[in-house]
Amino acid sequence: MGFEDDRTGGLTLWAVAAWGGIAAVLTAPIAAALVGSIYRFPIPFGDNASGVDDAVNAALASVFYLVMGEGVVLAALGGVAGYFIARAVGPGLLRPLALAVLAAFGLTLLGALILAAFR
Repeated sequence: MGFEDDRTGGLTLWAVAAWGGIAAVLTAPIAAALVGSIYRFPIPFGDNASGVDDAVNAALASVFYLVMGEGVVLAALGGVAGYFIARAVGPGLLRPLALAVLAAFGLTLLGALILAAFR
């Protein structure tokens, strides 16, 4: 069983899905720092982080949100995105992996923006 079958092998699909989920969780502090620098990011039990000076506070606040349950949602969304990207792109491993990581970061950035807008 290789990595490339007719379209995309099962091992490739699940590997890209796993990396999509992992990338979504690991890029959450980066996305929170970026959103906090440009717009604002809610800090639990405190005020909003806004500006470049509070980027580290926003990144640490995102770790709190990850522990409180957001991490499961991000991992699921990143995994689903990675699975469907691997099915759509076709055979190979590197291109779907790169696209899944980019999509996972995009989903994490969207989640951080939603969290900043409604909290």
